[in-house]
Amino acid sequence: MIHHYTSLQNLALILHSKKLRFNRLDRMDDTKELDGMEQFFFTCIFGSSWTESAEESIPLWKMYTPNMQGVRISLPIDMFQKKKVDAFSEENYGLAVSYVGPLSREETFTDYYIVINNFDYPNSFYKKVTYVDNYADLYKQCFKKDDNEIKITNTFNLGSYKHTRWSFQDESRFLLYTNPLLPLDHHLVNGSKFQQMQLASYAPMNNIPNRNNYIDVDIDEDKLKGITVTLGPLSNFAEEVLVYSLLEKYASNECLRKSSLQGLIR
Repeated sequence: MIHHYTSLQNLALILHSKKLRFNRLDRMDDTKELDGMEQFFFTCIFGSSWTESAEESIPLWKMYTPNMQGVRISLPIDMFQKKKVDAFSEENYGLAVSYVGPLSREETFTDYYIVINNFDYPNSFYKKVTYVDNYADLYKQCFKKDDNEIKITNTFNLGSYKHTRWSFQDESRFLLYTNPLLPLDHHLVNGSKFQQMQLASYAPMNNIPNRNNYIDVDIDEDKLKGITVTLGPLSNFAEEVLVYSLLEKYASNECLRKSSLQGLIR
């Protein structure tokens, strides 16, 4: 089981939509996290932050729940739907082999970006964050510059490191790596999906940003029904009733827990 600290409102959205929202790393709380990465990758990585630590964390309660009155949700690591994307050939930009991933074909090959990782590459989707002082140097090693061209030598290491000042998070992450595409109405594309895919490397290498701020990913319904929810240490009775009602509707009210820190924090 892994754990995610959030608000009561976000719990309601997760249970109702049966989806988990992945946010762009350049919009998360560590303003220096992308140091060392080439600029064209700044808007390309989407993540969802969790921790494997079963012990409740006072800093995480404080930072990620409103007034320590939110919730901690606990789910299995393999919580996501497993979607098979069959090999296809469409105007010569198709997929040569089938694979299983968290996104469908339509969610993977969109009009705005392509998602490049899946479950067949275990280290590409879920990983524990490594905390080091020289994390920016490690990111620089993921890129190689030849004349005027920049090549990515290790895409799936991006988003794996943070500065030691954040080590209290003990973070594990799900990551989606995207390749932004030129808009279909761009003069180089002129409405052609084929031309858009042919120019797939043009957008990131020319620092044309990803216009999407998040990607929603489907959670396996059976896994979601087995969710465990821990109330924040400063939650009141009204919030307990609300969470109880949500779980009664969408999961099981037996999976509601009170914080082990209740009564220990003023």
